[in-house]
Amino acid sequence: MITFRVDAGRLARSRFALSRLAELSCALEALAFPERAPYARAWVTRTRRLLAPERVAALHALTGHCGPYVPDFLCPVPRRYEPSLDEELAEVAATPPDVVTAQLRNAYGRDPLPAPVTAVLDKGGAAELARVCAEQLRTCWTVGLRETWPEVRRILDEDVRHHSARAGRTGFAGLVGGLHPSLDWDGEQVTMEHAADRAVDDLADGLVLAPSAFLPRTALWAGVPGRAMIGYPARGRGQVWAAPRPGAEDAGVLGLRKAALLSDLAVARSTTELARRHALSPATVSYHLSRLHGAGLVARRQDGHSVLYERTSRAAALLTALDAEG
Repeated sequence: MITFRVDAGRLARSRFALSRLAELSCALEALAFPERAPYARAWVTRTRRLLAPERVAALHALTGHCGPYVPDFLCPVPRRYEPSLDEELAEVAATPPDVVTAQLRNAYGRDPLPAPVTAVLDKGGAAELARVCAEQLRTCWTVGLRETWPEVRRILDEDVRHHSARAGRTGFAGLVGGLHPSLDWDGEQVTMEHAADRAVDDLADGLVLAPSAFLPRTALWAGVPGRAMIGYPARGRGQVWAAPRPGAEDAGVLGLRKAALLSDLAVARSTTELARRHALSPATVSYHLSRLHGAGLVARRQDGHSVLYERTSRAAALLTALDAEG
């Protein structure tokens, strides 16, 4: 059991965050241990095909060992809601050498360090290891998550919106237990079910809570005294991993491609995401979305620089009726 000394005042100062490196950390665990995240099997298969282990040897050694602890310096606790990737990687690269050394000791104890890690340490010490890990994290991000991040980010952001609205009605006290069954708050401390026994104190600014599309359970990052982040499985994460449904039973009315796209728009997606998921050109997807929008079957909205499409209640009713007829 992990215990966080969090009274009512500190709980009220707790906050949510979206961390690219937290999600990448969870993704790398799925990559090393795919049986822990069977829902992400397609992502694991694709990423393993694209990412040669020797390109990220030190990082692969640190995240792929079977111990219960992965060095926390690989995922700094965010200082704001959504830091940029560059901000997070700069913090990794700037990790003090004594912190890197202490966390390696926590991870491996008296066991020998993996050869790729030792090779970097021999070259430039703990500071060099932090710098190399930052570079290799960027490589993993570029190959494995950059393309998927807009879709993942929306699921995470929607999760935060949902829980924030709930906290507005019930307060943070009622929020904690609703994030995951392994979490609880008794008025003085937050507890998290875990194989290890550990107490985390001095959280003057409260906890940071981070949803994840990869996590099968809760996780902890607490590399710096006074800062701790709990990761938990995000609501609706299945929308990220669900394969597009062909919707062949709807083809007689909508046409096969329009039906497939409409079936995949239970969650808002961009033209680029739909093109990737359905192996179509963006122009083809844009054409079908335009027809569906004109028929009142999809709604569109601006989200930053992207336009997102989502099926309307009329479309949902149509798909339900066609399923029933089928």
